[in-house]
Amino acid sequence: MHAQNQGFGFVTCPMIEEMEQGIKGMDGQADKLKKSVEDEIHFLKGRVSELESDLVSKSTEVTSAVSRKEEALSSAFAEIDRLKEENSIKI
Repeated sequence: MHAQNQGFGFVTCPMIEEMEQGIKGMDGQADKLKKSVEDEIHFLKGRVSELESDLVSKSTEVTSAVSRKEEALSSAFAEIDRLKEENSIKI
């Protein structure tokens, strides 16, 4: 029985080595894929940061524009009221 195990061992030894090489190859591919994914995540985090910064900038611009619009409307309504009053005095 020992001879059979030994014979079986010799037959499977190259198969085991082949499997080990395959696993090493897959590990290398997995490492490359992991690095690629990590690089993509890093890029996307940077892009998200840029977009957040742009959002803050645009929000500030919008707030400022709304404020200027409200001031202009207030000034226009005040001028309208003044002209109405001026017109009513003339009549």
